[in-house]
Amino acid sequence: MKASHHERRAVTGASAGFFIDMFDIYLPVIALAPAMAYFTPASLGDATKAILAGLIFASTLIARPIGSIIFGWLGDRIGRKKATVTAVAGAGVMTGLMALLPGYQTMGIAAVILLIILRFIGGIFLGGEYTGAVPLAMEHSARPNRGRNAGLIALGFPASYVAISVLTLLVLSFAPAGSPNSAYVQWGWRIAFAVGAIISIAFAIAYSRGIEESAAWKDAKTKRANPFKELLSGPNRRPLAQAFLLMTGVWFSSNASIVVLPPTIAKTTGLSPVQTSALLIIAFAAVAIAYPLFGILSQRIGRRAFFVLCGISSFFAIPLFVLFASGSVRSFWGTTAVVASVALLGVPAFGAIGAYMSERFPVSIRATGYGVGYSLALIIPSFYAFYMAGLSDFMPIHLTPTVLLAIGGACMILGALWGPETKNAELGANPTEAANAH
Repeated sequence: MKASHHERRAVTGASAGFFIDMFDIYLPVIALAPAMAYFTPASLGDATKAILAGLIFASTLIARPIGSIIFGWLGDRIGRKKATVTAVAGAGVMTGLMALLPGYQTMGIAAVILLIILRFIGGIFLGGEYTGAVPLAMEHSARPNRGRNAGLIALGFPASYVAISVLTLLVLSFAPAGSPNSAYVQWGWRIAFAVGAIISIAFAIAYSRGIEESAAWKDAKTKRANPFKELLSGPNRRPLAQAFLLMTGVWFSSNASIVVLPPTIAKTTGLSPVQTSALLIIAFAAVAIAYPLFGILSQRIGRRAFFVLCGISSFFAIPLFVLFASGSVRSFWGTTAVVASVALLGVPAFGAIGAYMSERFPVSIRATGYGVGYSLALIIPSFYAFYMAGLSDFMPIHLTPTVLLAIGGACMILGALWGPETKNAELGANPTEAANAH
């Protein structure tokens, strides 16, 4: 079905917002990875460095449920649009402050503590980006278009990965990484954070001027006094628990197949930082092309069947990850093919998440339900580095992500089977009732 003007603008806005959200999440994984010596002493062991890097990554994720409660309440009470603008602008300020941070040589360990604190506060704000923008886009979308639109929104994730990799590759070309005193370590990494801050503020301004509030929210007869309390009571508890289980699986598989890969590429293949950035660009460009197709597939076969397939695909990613982690693949193109395959098998679920999570909650608490269900599930998987460290007592640490992939796949399958089919849900009504009616 042809999209309306408001639908196209809302979907474009949500995709841009998701781009900014994921840009922020993966800044330390890609842009900061070659410059960790700026924030840590050289005497730290590899295991401690890995845990510290995991904390930097996790700090923004564990803060997001707080943001989803705050901005979900705002989204349901004063509108999705206002909540989105406020959240993204606040996140942009936090990212800009990170770009100004002094390092270990100036402040000692306080430097990395400040980085973690700013990441945490930024996570609270970004917990409100998808809480408002994605439900708004889905409420603007015609029913047959929701799967495709969810995939277009999710495209912002691999697009951000590609953008950070391109930017990192460009900066490395004139500010090489290496010793703690190298150009990239001292100041080159700041460029990506400054860019993140600029695009966040620009997005907030453009979104406030160009996106209309959804008719579903405007026409809702009831505006809950406390949407979060409503979410935790009565018939809404089960959809929340089911969404939590499904999203826990999505995040376990995502962290194991996406977050762990970039820092280990050089160790297992011997490829340079420039080659690593180049192969990530190619691999995630393939993922970007695939996401709208995944969303369309979920509209054809149904959300339940699609997420079951996503869980199964997570298990298929395991042998490929073993092949990569064992060092059997060392060439540039071979590594690119394996990384792209693991990414495609590990995170296809994002292609339909925007539609499904919007369909699971009634309009009066949809922003809160979407935000909390999506964000609360981040917490347990975000400590992946600690699980890997614990599992290393029983197996080689480079193979421990395979356990996370298996857990992710199992949670997705169980979560999908626990919930109803929702692709035909009417987003102006109670989506569970509408879904069950079909």
